[in-house]
Amino acid sequence: MSGAALFVPGIWVQVGIADRVSNSLVGDIGICVSADGTAAEIGFTLDSKAQGQGFATEAVRETIALLFETTAVAKVVGITDQRNISSIKLLERIGMQRVETVETLFRGLPCVEYTYMALRE
Repeated sequence: MSGAALFVPGIWVQVGIADRVSNSLVGDIGICVSADGTAAEIGFTLDSKAQGQGFATEAVRETIALLFETTAVAKVVGITDQRNISSIKLLERIGMQRVETVETLFRGLPCVEYTYMALRE
């Protein structure tokens, strides 16, 4: 992924999250700018041993800032299962607002998804 272009409309790209001290990979952020370039969706994963240390908070916050600085996107969206309390807390901690609640299926099982949004200031 080190040679992949960032923020190509319609294409998902993954960016690693590394520990500043050890430079070890602790997670990643998936980013997709919409085909029309007006919005972006993000998703993130973090190794359970690295949780609670601020890695994901900093990485997601910086990714959103980079999207607003280098693209024309007007909003960034994050979608999470209502049971994923850690992700909900992170999205709310960085100032994203819950804008939608949807009952859906995930891997064939019913779930409720929350959609969070950050708007360009």
